[in-house]
Amino acid sequence: MNEKTNYRLANIQKKEMKLRAARHEILASESERALDLILDARAPVSLVQSFPDQDLYYLMHKIGPDDFIPVLSMARSEQWEYILDVEVWDNDRLDLEYMTKTFDLLFQADPERFLRWVIKEKPDFFEFYLFKNMEIKIREHDEFPPDNFDDYITIDDKFYFRFPDKPKIIEQDVEAPKNNQEAWELIEKMLKALAGMDLSVFHGLLLETCAVLTAETEEEQFRLKNLRLAEKGFLPTHEAIGIYQPVRISSLRKRPETTRLEPFDPDIPLPPQFFFKFIEGDDLFVKTLKLFDHNFILCLESELAALINKVISADKIKLRSKEDLEKAILKTCAYLNLGLEVILEGRQTPFLAQDVIQKYFLEDIFRTGSRAGINLKTKAENWFEKSFINKSRLPLSFLGENFLGVIGGLMLERPLYYDNYASGELYTNFKSLSNIDKTGSILDQIIALDTVLGKLSFDIKSFKEGILTYKTLILTLWAKDRLNLAPDLEPIDVKVFKDFFTVLFSKQEEEKPGSIQLNDLFLWTREATGMTEANLKKGFYKILANLIKEIEDEYATVDPKDIDPKFIPHFLLK
Repeated sequence: MNEKTNYRLANIQKKEMKLRAARHEILASESERALDLILDARAPVSLVQSFPDQDLYYLMHKIGPDDFIPVLSMARSEQWEYILDVEVWDNDRLDLEYMTKTFDLLFQADPERFLRWVIKEKPDFFEFYLFKNMEIKIREHDEFPPDNFDDYITIDDKFYFRFPDKPKIIEQDVEAPKNNQEAWELIEKMLKALAGMDLSVFHGLLLETCAVLTAETEEEQFRLKNLRLAEKGFLPTHEAIGIYQPVRISSLRKRPETTRLEPFDPDIPLPPQFFFKFIEGDDLFVKTLKLFDHNFILCLESELAALINKVISADKIKLRSKEDLEKAILKTCAYLNLGLEVILEGRQTPFLAQDVIQKYFLEDIFRTGSRAGINLKTKAENWFEKSFINKSRLPLSFLGENFLGVIGGLMLERPLYYDNYASGELYTNFKSLSNIDKTGSILDQIIALDTVLGKLSFDIKSFKEGILTYKTLILTLWAKDRLNLAPDLEPIDVKVFKDFFTVLFSKQEEEKPGSIQLNDLFLWTREATGMTEANLKKGFYKILANLIKEIEDEYATVDPKDIDPKFIPHFLLK
């Protein structure tokens, strides 16, 4: 008996591994070839139905919903249900527009099967959709059709239905919105097809639709949808958000040493594979994955899929396209890579990272990466609450483009790294310790800048015109001090400013241009704030050095006679 059972399992495993290889090739192919591989397979129905729900959903958007209709006709009802669960909900409300689009796809795929399935398995769901889009009247056997029944549609002269908005649009001679028109046409086609299949079921459906309690139906369908998605790792947002909960390295959970999943278990569905296509590059996490054997990778697939699903739920990502899926995958991999670097203290050695992944769960490695970003976010928020900028009610734009970008990224609900289009995007996920260190260094400069500004003696209310940033504030106060003017933010007369401008670039160190100006600006800062040289040099000296370099690059070759306030944005001039 055992030999027969083992032989049967071996055959099942062999068949599944063949299907797995075919699925992997399809997922890795371009959309047109992927569709051809499915339709030209020896057993396309078995192949399609073997796809995990998430992989099939990804393929639908990769190939295109309209081109995917022949594949949907071969899909399992559970796969259809998953598509409905992720497509037609807008948080906790049903989206009628997407319900129309998804119902239309499934109806085109197999009209009779779809109607049988939706009426038998999801009657409340279907009746809610009909109730929201149509109005139903039932004529008694001894009644004549009333005059106002002209705009109703009937199949059996007993049950009448119409679309309430349609008569108004016709009367006003206005073209119906495309979404409404599509819904009306789809419902009419579905009801006529259902009446042709079984008139008694058609009657029963319309009777029940008249009595739908929409609020209760929507709430119950939302509850059932959450239960189904939770089985696939899509926890409710309030639970999934725990994936970002910081964890210390000392608190990481270790994998059980005695538990090791078999490469195949017929009772456990295989995890989705679509995300592995997007795990590429030369970072530590990607390099480490290449070191694992096939069996361990199979175990990691389930773990990684569950992790990605939690990110999708926690971030409330609406899965309406393959780009939405890619966004969640790339974010998950970025945090995992950062977590590995944090645990290894910056040592980017794949063999060491391999030991970390074998020792700790991916979720804990992810949370370790999350902790690094949250620490910076917490530091930024604590600083801002007591900052000079906040107390003075200055906008964050006061910090200038670069500093604003860094603080703006840290103030988001999920902190982001200000990349400034170095990789093609303004903001990216924190992916490495270098991202953390660079952002932390800039944050320290911002805090040092704010500390200095809080010690300067000037009235912020004296600013009346121009554009105020920390650059214009510091440089204007410096210039006013050297010109023996009042320490306020009133614009400097350009005729007076020319004297300062002339002296500013009159002396230059050939080997170190700008050093004389920098030393004078630093000296003024010490005098104005009363701070020690050591304290100023902790983070503020670099800001001053950058300021001097900017004005050196911008104005060193400008003749004082040609000064125009419009083209000297670093100073408040008139």
